Amino acid sequence: MRIAVIGAGVAGLVAAHRLAGDHEVDVYERWPGLGGQAATLDVGGGHLLERYYHHLFTSDRHIAALYDELGLEIEWRPSSVAMFAHGRSWPFTTPLDLLRFGPLSPVDRVRMGAAVLALQRLANDRAPFERITARAWIERWMGRGPWREVWEPMLRGKFGERADEIAMVWLWNKLRLRRGEDAREEKLGYPVGSWEPLLDALQRSIESRGGRVLIDRPAVRVAADLEVTYGAPGSFRAGHDPRAFEPAGAERYDRVLATVPNDVFARLTGLPEPPIEYFAALCLLLELDRPFGRFYWTNVADRELPFVGLIEHTNFVGPERYDGRRFLYVANYLEHGHELLALDADALLERYLPGLRKVNPAFDRSWVVNRWLHREPAAQPIVTVGYHQRIPPLKTSVPGLVLANTTQVYPEDRGTNYAVRLGEEAARAV
Repeated sequence: MRIAVIGAGVAGLVAAHRLAGDHEVDVYERWPGLGGQAATLDVGGGHLLERYYHHLFTSDRHIAALYDELGLEIEWRPSSVAMFAHGRSWPFTTPLDLLRFGPLSPVDRVRMGAAVLALQRLANDRAPFERITARAWIERWMGRGPWREVWEPMLRGKFGERADEIAMVWLWNKLRLRRGEDAREEKLGYPVGSWEPLLDALQRSIESRGGRVLIDRPAVRVAADLEVTYGAPGSFRAGHDPRAFEPAGAERYDRVLATVPNDVFARLTGLPEPPIEYFAALCLLLELDRPFGRFYWTNVADRELPFVGLIEHTNFVGPERYDGRRFLYVANYLEHGHELLALDADALLERYLPGLRKVNPAFDRSWVVNRWLHREPAAQPIVTVGYHQRIPPLKTSVPGLVLANTTQVYPEDRGTNYAVRLGEEAARAV
């Protein structure tokens, strides 16, 4: 069969990797590079970093198996997590950290810890958590204090005004994935040399067996007879909407796998758009001339700060890997149309400066050596009650046309591990 895969993110490349050899596979990618939301950025000096922060959990067995298969290596390192609340950063990795978390009363700390432990060790059926919001469950089983001081700020940072609607199943699975093997220390994984070696290995595998990986060649239309019209080089400058791309040619296929967001899929095919909403990711990567803080990952539980997370990559993978250079991601999730999405890197940094100084009062603009800004409009599906009933199937109403994207990663949240799993499921569906 001739098969077209639209999108060279991790899911699309894994699917093509599984299908190549047995079939004639072409991968179409809008961007002049590989990886989708796991794509890397050349920060100079021969070093690559992901445009959006990434790490792996010890429970991420699908991507770990793929790394083994391809002869690649993941390094496992201790993590450090904090919660910024009430004007300071509180360690928030171990049960002992929770017992010392000052914004909660001693009773609330114990109650919250017991509820989290019960979720991680005893709650194996997701169904009850699909029918209730996180707020309702937390206020009932943990109390109003934990909702107010911990979970509401985190969910509001991730989902804005939709925070009260988020289904408990989303948080249930997040907590279960992080339980680890040793409660005293969380270990996270990072690929040796960034995510780029994985992307390169998948491309080599596809091409060595006769497939093609066509970057800077976006799909413009997918017809009902599975003819794929593709766009001219440079079309990515017009954005994500395929209707804005200039057609440059067309090829006919026996199967088409689309690994694009729901709105892009609807515009490619003319099919109805599945009723799932997204929040956009806005990620400012800063190179600093000194450490910003002492934690790898800081969740921001202060609604006055204009960002939701600080991920200091070089507090996880040491600065010696980058010739002594230090990197900090400033993370945000925003509803479409939010004013911050329209700012450039310098303007956004100016807006963030007061918040960064609130976390570290010594911080100064002069610390910033370089900065990069990336936006992803379809970053975070909004998982509300009843979400599982709205998930689009892999096989669409058009024979031979398959859809695979982050809205179908459930009950887990999107991530590279589940992109691998989804790519393998999609290959089987094709």
